Amino acid sequence: MLNDLSWWRAMPIGLSCLLRVALCPRYRLRARRGPMRLAVLVVLGMIGACLWGLPDAHAHAIILESAPRHEESLPSPKRLVLRFNSRLEKPLCSVQLVGPRQKTIALLRQDSDTPADTLAYTLPPLDPGAYHARWKVMAADGHVTEGIVLFTVTAPEPAGKR
Repeated sequence: MLNDLSWWRAMPIGLSCLLRVALCPRYRLRARRGPMRLAVLVVLGMIGACLWGLPDAHAHAIILESAPRHEESLPSPKRLVLRFNSRLEKPLCSVQLVGPRQKTIALLRQDSDTPADTLAYTLPPLDPGAYHARWKVMAADGHVTEGIVLFTVTAPEPAGKR
C-alpha cells in the first residue's frame, strides 16, 4: 500500500509531503534526512500533544468564597473569611484591610480554628464606607497569588426603625 501513492493526492500538499518522507522508503532515499525528519517529528509531537492534552496545572491558590462576599453591602462584619481551592502556607499569607480615606488596617492574627485552605480574621468595628481586603497567599506548592475582595460597610439602622 505504501508504494501506491494515489491516495496521497487527496491530502493537502504540505502534509502529504511530510508523510511521504516519513513513511515511504522510495521518497526517504531521495530527501535530505536531517531537516525534514526534524520537521516530521515536530509535527507528530504537536499532534500528540493535541490528542493527549497537557497535564492539569494546580499551581495557584484561587479564592472560592469570602465573607463578606465580593461587592457586598452590609453592616460592620465581625470576621473576614477567605477560602481558597488549595492548602495555604498560613505563616506566609497576609491580608490588609484598606478602608475609607485609604486608612489601612493590618490583619495580623489569624483565627487558629480554620481549615488549611481558609484564612479568617476577627475584625474591629468598622466605620461606614468602602473597604478593600487585599490578600496575598502562598499555596502549599509554593506559588504566590494575590487579589482583592471589595465590600461596603453600611451605617447601622437606628434602633427605632426595626
